[in-house]
Amino acid sequence: MTLVVDGVFFQLAQTGITRLWRTILPLLIERLEMPVVFLDRGGKTGNFSGAEVVPFPAYKSKYTADDSKLLEEVCRHYGAKVFASTYYTTPLHTPSVLLVYDMIPERLGFDLSPRDWQEKEVAISHARRHVCISNNTRRDLLEFYPEIDPALATVAHCGIDTTVFKPQDPAAVAAFRRSLELDRPYFILVGTRMQPYKNGKLLFDAVEKMSSTDFDILCVGGEKDLPSFGAGGPRVVRAELEDRELALAYAGAEALVYPSLYEGFGLPAVEAMSCQCPLISTSHGSLAEVAGDAAIHITGHSTGELIDALNRVRDSDVRKSLIERGTTQAGLFRWEPFGDHLAAAIRQTASDAASGAFHEFYERWGLIRSFQAEVDALM
Repeated sequence: MTLVVDGVFFQLAQTGITRLWRTILPLLIERLEMPVVFLDRGGKTGNFSGAEVVPFPAYKSKYTADDSKLLEEVCRHYGAKVFASTYYTTPLHTPSVLLVYDMIPERLGFDLSPRDWQEKEVAISHARRHVCISNNTRRDLLEFYPEIDPALATVAHCGIDTTVFKPQDPAAVAAFRRSLELDRPYFILVGTRMQPYKNGKLLFDAVEKMSSTDFDILCVGGEKDLPSFGAGGPRVVRAELEDRELALAYAGAEALVYPSLYEGFGLPAVEAMSCQCPLISTSHGSLAEVAGDAAIHITGHSTGELIDALNRVRDSDVRKSLIERGTTQAGLFRWEPFGDHLAAAIRQTASDAASGAFHEFYERWGLIRSFQAEVDALM
């Protein structure tokens, strides 16, 4: 028996989802008693020790059902009993286990008519088991897809690499700060800032209303365009950081500012807490369960509220309390249980498939999807 994993997301972006799969795939390889084939879309993956990395056609900008036919061919070639995608791709007849990250477009009212979001619906419908990365994601999934058997939609919380995200050596933190010329205290933002639901603009709006500032802002990744506040305002620095540098960035910061209006999990929040970095966060989406009582919680809609949080987090007693509670909270999230859970879901799906449980469903599915591929070819 073989597991085929489509590395499509590695082609599309290098964000938290790619970091998740780089961590959990080695854990799956250790736990599964079956070969693992990883499809490398466009040479974006690199190597995974223990997996057979196979070159595969890049995902087209025009989403088509024909991609499913190609995936089914490779699944049959390798004798795959289960398929898993890093994003929302599907074969025809091979049963899939789907890792569900979030229901952002559904919950926030995105236009779901574009084909990429339709393919998400296809992937959810195709999967025989759904592993959600938070309780909030599971609740949203079952709300929008009530036909899914709740017993087959389970939760495995994301984790952190505690060899990297941990309290840092002060000398290493000081050297990191010098490398970016961060001479003053600084707050940190991680990832995209301009996506409306990420809400990073709230920090910049809040800073504009402050009469004076004695801090800077470090933006990790995200858009290259940065705001400028002029004389007296904070200096805004952007950097692309590897995980070990990111851990140093967290450890040196006054706080991680995470004003997101929806998260499927919120990995930076846990990483920051594990590095003894205080957290300013909303309670939207999964953030209530991820941050617990270890953050200064804001609504994400008020600059005045955020200004107050920026001031409060610099109080020594508040910081001490947040760091202590954050260390405890971060200890709840580890990758090993995640790997155990996902491996069990894959093994059970393979067993069910071997008993013929999905045969009739996928025979009909493959026929319909093949018709769709023929229609796509005419468009």
